[in-house]
Amino acid sequence: MKSLCRALLVMNVLYCLLAAFQEGVPGWHMFESVEPLGHELRDRDWRVVDVRDYLPRGANLVDRGELRKIVAFVCERERARAPFHYIEPGTGLDVTLGAEGSGPKGCIVHADR
Repeated sequence: MKSLCRALLVMNVLYCLLAAFQEGVPGWHMFESVEPLGHELRDRDWRVVDVRDYLPRGANLVDRGELRKIVAFVCERERARAPFHYIEPGTGLDVTLGAEGSGPKGCIVHADR
């Protein structure tokens, strides 16, 4: 039984190494071609704010909930550029975030808006 477990462990490690470096093998490379989530974030001067600047290099957003949390983080961190205008064309969401006097909750993107 121990030899079978060791063999499976070795095969799993080899597969992981192969998937990390070889295109076409299912592995982490499949996340490199994820469809982008449609969104637009603009500051008070109507300049586009790229939320990817606030993510680790190579990270992909694949979930609207996570995207909205990052938008809220940008709104909180960049209060000097508020209010922000956030649009999700695919969902019809169109909100203003971080308006003066709105407090920290004013940066949260509510799904029911």
